[in-house]
Amino acid sequence: MYTSLKKTFNLLLFFVFIQLSYAQNTPQVILKGDYADPTIIRDGSDYYMTHSPFVYAPGFLIWHSTDLINWEPLVRTNTAITGSAYAPDLVKYDNKYYIYYPANGTNYVIWAEDIKGPWSQPIDLKTPRIDPGHIADDNGNRFLHLSNGEVVQLAQDGLSSISKPKITYSGWKYPSKWNTECFCLESPKLIKHNDYYYLISAQGGTAGPATSHMVVVARSKNVDGPWENAPNNPIVHTYSAQDKWWSKGHGTFIDDADGNWWVVYHAYNKDAYTLGRHTLIEPIKYTEDGWFELDPTRDIPKISNDFQSLELSDDFNGTDIGLQWTVWGAFLPQENKIENGKIHLKSKGSDISNGHKLLTTLTDENYALQTKVAVSENTGGLILYYKEQAYAGITVSADSIALYNAANAIKKVPNRWGREVHLRIENQNNLCSFAISKDGMVWDTLKEHVDVSGLHHNNYRGFYALRGGLLSAGSGTVEYDYFKYASGKRAAKPLYRDPVFDGAADPVVIWNPISNKWWMYYTNRRATETQLPGVSWVFKTEVGFAQSEDGANWEYVGTANFPKLPENSGGKSATLWAPDVIKGPDGLWHMFLSIQAGEATSWGKVPGYIDQFTSDNLRDWTHKHRFELPVGSYDAEVLQMPDESFRMYHKDPSGGASTIYYSESKDLKQWSDRKKVFSAKGEGPAIFKWNDWFWMILCDGQGFATYRSKDAQNWERQPGGALMPHGSGIGEDDIPAARHGDVVVQNNRAYLFYFTHPGRHGTGKDLDGFDQRRSSIQVVELKLENNWLVASRNEPTYIDLTTSVQN
Repeated sequence: MYTSLKKTFNLLLFFVFIQLSYAQNTPQVILKGDYADPTIIRDGSDYYMTHSPFVYAPGFLIWHSTDLINWEPLVRTNTAITGSAYAPDLVKYDNKYYIYYPANGTNYVIWAEDIKGPWSQPIDLKTPRIDPGHIADDNGNRFLHLSNGEVVQLAQDGLSSISKPKITYSGWKYPSKWNTECFCLESPKLIKHNDYYYLISAQGGTAGPATSHMVVVARSKNVDGPWENAPNNPIVHTYSAQDKWWSKGHGTFIDDADGNWWVVYHAYNKDAYTLGRHTLIEPIKYTEDGWFELDPTRDIPKISNDFQSLELSDDFNGTDIGLQWTVWGAFLPQENKIENGKIHLKSKGSDISNGHKLLTTLTDENYALQTKVAVSENTGGLILYYKEQAYAGITVSADSIALYNAANAIKKVPNRWGREVHLRIENQNNLCSFAISKDGMVWDTLKEHVDVSGLHHNNYRGFYALRGGLLSAGSGTVEYDYFKYASGKRAAKPLYRDPVFDGAADPVVIWNPISNKWWMYYTNRRATETQLPGVSWVFKTEVGFAQSEDGANWEYVGTANFPKLPENSGGKSATLWAPDVIKGPDGLWHMFLSIQAGEATSWGKVPGYIDQFTSDNLRDWTHKHRFELPVGSYDAEVLQMPDESFRMYHKDPSGGASTIYYSESKDLKQWSDRKKVFSAKGEGPAIFKWNDWFWMILCDGQGFATYRSKDAQNWERQPGGALMPHGSGIGEDDIPAARHGDVVVQNNRAYLFYFTHPGRHGTGKDLDGFDQRRSSIQVVELKLENNWLVASRNEPTYIDLTTSVQN
């Protein structure tokens, strides 16, 4: 009886796990930010998608993908749109591309022979209603379905309507108790599959209550009905305000080159409503009875870690404005002139509400915007803009600095910084801080905790989003040197201090899928035990670990458990240094640990080894292997290569040298003889692949020597000295040289975690007290300049770690 109940319970747990796994894996965001009303086509093995531009111009940004998951911006149609254009339908028919869309109380079409353009001027179809959806029947007759279930026939060229609208579909009656905005039958999208035409529509309203929107399906053997509703409607819907995604709807069905089906739609992130509606994807399947339904058995591929979508930052070194930019209203190229690495925005109006605004689509819940502006007798600024009655920002004129929220001036101070200044808006979960600087290094915070959470559609209508950008008001032009966008939470400074011994060093950061948090292992030096003589405080150390949900804020958890250390490793008196952890092909985690077999008061008195451990829970570790290396070898760094083999790099200090070697393995069990890499002063190599290069950051005691390589074997040293040298820092605990780090690469961004000895500078740098022994963990985002690494340790680090990384 007990066994039977146990099996039943385990089976229930299994199904719960499957449901939770599906819930966590779906839906997948493929475009973050205000990309509403997606319309998508497959052209062979290529996919193209566009969205509603509304009043932003140039409009209809077309995206390209080869896998439906990773998207890159291709072109803006640069069409002369008047009014607000929305709910488009992107079509390829008879080797031409068309975009049908509503605006100004009618429907328009633009067309091109090449998806990249040139695109035609808008052609008025002179049809009422909204949300056109194109379909052609088997005889080549073309139709446009519209909101309210209406349809008109188009001319053969698709550029005019040749019939009056008629109603062919009345929608699906959802339960009367559902909380929606309105019935609102709209956004028809049509496909032909096997014997049926499928009409995919939206109902329930596009905003308002969290449970408003939905995707419903009907089918018919005729292009104009009669239509039979799907028995499993709605296909997509938000059922609870507790769900992450609100108002899911406006869907398009698309098949991939392998015959799999997908639904692409939009939704609000409930925690970031100001960002507008993101584009999402879920797998669907075609059933035996000829309908479509969500497919929980199919995984959605992850967005590539190396994929870079639309870069929002801009150094204005081109000749034309980038695809990330739009203006509010009509786009006139001569009003946005780029030359000599700066953009000159023609001024108009008198303030943010009616001035010239260059805007970009924000994509994250947490971010910072920064720019450098020069004004004369006009007004410039850094703004967050929803519409004329809803904006926030900081503006600068010759006389004053003004701060705004909800279109109201909330603070105004005399301008003592000058006419050429740096401005920054930091938004952390809809709470903003506004800052100004004369040199971009030392900042004055003018206002904190400015709440912009209410600047969205449900309060101000319009279906827009809160966009970031630049302002030019008055006369003449306002000049901008750069625009920076950094997503993520602002990392604590210092990032982490161990609460037990205050000696956290040698960090390594991994994703823990068991706890769904980031874990940081570190050498747990005994800095607080100041009575210990010599260097004995760095011996007999354990491996500590902390956890974080976002990589920006960390909390202490405890120490790793090594219950049976070999006696020849020091047993209970062993010293554990510099852990490195990686997930193996056997499903276990493998830790590579430098071990000193005991403790000593001076260096070189205790034999050192590199040992390998495994764990299935990341807490409890079992000894597996000792590497046959010269005694004294330490600081292992394990890297998985593109061919899925592994390399373990380490330092060999024998003979007074400082030489880096590596060994190879296919399974983390059998290792090759080691190979020499190079000899150079340094230890604790941090090695990672990023932007087509292998990188090595070597702790040389001076602030990191940096190397790059195409094959991870032949390395060239970066010119210009240390990456973060002694005395170069100004942040809390971050003045001395950076030491022994680890790099996490995610979403094509690289973060270097490192430690410092905060007291080892100034007049006390040569003392040996608590201030000199203690250490702090820091983090900095790495950037590329001329294909070499740079690290701006004195700027805030906005870290954006998610759960999509695999360790």
